[in-house]
Amino acid sequence: MTKKDLPESNRAANRFGLVMALGFYMVSVVMVIINTSGGDNLIERGVETITIAHWQLEDGFREGFAEAIRQYEALKAEKGIKVKIIQTTVPVRGYPQWFITQLISGDPADVIELSGSSQLHNQYFASLANYISRPNPYNQGTPLQGIPWKDTFVDGMNSALDPIYADYFGVGTFFHVYRLYVNTQLLRKATGSDKLPNTFDEWMNACKKLREYGKKTGRTIIPIGVRGFDKSTLSNMYKRYFSELNGNLNDTGSNFCTPYVTTHELLKLMSDKKLDRNRLLAAVDLVRELGRNFGKGFSATDLEQTKFLFFTGNVGFFPEGTWNAWSMVKNSPFKVEVINIPVIGPNNRYYKDFTGRISEMGVGVGGKFGIAKASKHFNLALDFLQFLTSYKMNQITMMDYCKWPPAVIKAKYEGLLKKFKPTEGDSRKAVSNPFFLGKKSRSKTLKTLERIIMDDVDNPKEYFWNEFAGNIPYMIEEVSESLNAGERQFFDIEGQRSSVGTALLRTDMSKGELNSLDARYSMNLENLVTRIRTRYYAKISYEALVKLRQDTSGQSAYRKQQGEK
Repeated sequence: MTKKDLPESNRAANRFGLVMALGFYMVSVVMVIINTSGGDNLIERGVETITIAHWQLEDGFREGFAEAIRQYEALKAEKGIKVKIIQTTVPVRGYPQWFITQLISGDPADVIELSGSSQLHNQYFASLANYISRPNPYNQGTPLQGIPWKDTFVDGMNSALDPIYADYFGVGTFFHVYRLYVNTQLLRKATGSDKLPNTFDEWMNACKKLREYGKKTGRTIIPIGVRGFDKSTLSNMYKRYFSELNGNLNDTGSNFCTPYVTTHELLKLMSDKKLDRNRLLAAVDLVRELGRNFGKGFSATDLEQTKFLFFTGNVGFFPEGTWNAWSMVKNSPFKVEVINIPVIGPNNRYYKDFTGRISEMGVGVGGKFGIAKASKHFNLALDFLQFLTSYKMNQITMMDYCKWPPAVIKAKYEGLLKKFKPTEGDSRKAVSNPFFLGKKSRSKTLKTLERIIMDDVDNPKEYFWNEFAGNIPYMIEEVSESLNAGERQFFDIEGQRSSVGTALLRTDMSKGELNSLDARYSMNLENLVTRIRTRYYAKISYEALVKLRQDTSGQSAYRKQQGEK
């Protein structure tokens, strides 16, 4: 049968199908062009376009960035400059894979929230070291006018310094502190008072009344909600109380004149039997007491489940970071109060060891964005990053939209944000934890704390110490891996230093280029010192752990030193 033999209706249907197929093909081509070009092909010519990509899908973040983009484009338009900023978001679970794929493709977004290793950053991201010592031009007329860009951040941009390459590949946009969210309605019903706990003992007493209220009313009341699945709550509470009880350890001094003692130096002090074991383990006792107020099956409870239980009025207290503050307050059908984590008070059995509330000043800044080396618009990307992290805009994006603490100093904390202003504490820095040496030892330590709570162990400090003794071989393995990695890094650093040193011998460079290379050479030398220091610490840890392994095989030597039978 030929085409002529087909009925007219069939021929019309074939023509319609062909038109539809062609239409779908054209739409697909356009979408591919848009996705691979950041939308450049749909924008009028003469408009410089960049894309900014990140994984922050929390309430207000995208909206805050959208406002920054709107103001930036309008500001440039007033000066007769046509620019377009495209915001792209990727869910956090798929972000690491997307991140690497973007970089390898050779056509990534221009400004990207950093993920992955130092090696990836060094290979695919432009160095910002030559720009951070200059004032941010968008801080004119603000309290930060004339201040070097790096000094406008609450941590002096220290968290953005890559420790391996001694370079800056990104700049941060926010920071977070840890707080206690309180269901004030439930607390009032259970205690008969609006008084919020300030000390650990007051907190435990409130939890006791919450449990009693639950039994009285037949309701399932969880005094303290936790993130158990990822052990985040356990980790934060344990480290906080460990620091409050052992803040004096930072006074022992460091061999490299840092304001805090390192984990490696603490392990050496432990192996030399110079630390009070009971004091070291006191925080374990407090965590066991806290854990008695967690819900049944807490170890399998994740963030979203606990938030849901909190919103339904079944949870009294929820220790969590300020990254969830806005959703906690906005989505709760009752008044939520935000307070500092209660400190160890004068009536507590461990108050004699209390060294003060830990300072939150200089906390690390997160949300770091870098500029891809493959970007065709580096100057525009850098300019937008400076605009985004300026005194005015950083507060607008973070405070007004996200309800997060901004990365800049001298910020004006108002409303809910007053609760997030970093506490100065008693000038005490957080103390490194000798039981958290690497990922493996950290995981095993948290599992031990979890088991102490779930089994309500009678002697939690003794149990914890015995588990630590059993984990020492794993810690030795971690240190050995660190030493091997350090040896490989020496070659990379020396190669960089040699390359820069050779470049400095050239005579055809401008003064600016020479100054830039000279600064790079100095940074490489500093990096070399850092690597030597890291190797030194690793050797200290290795020797200390070997000694501790010998002493804890029977544990009699250490127990005798502590006056134990």
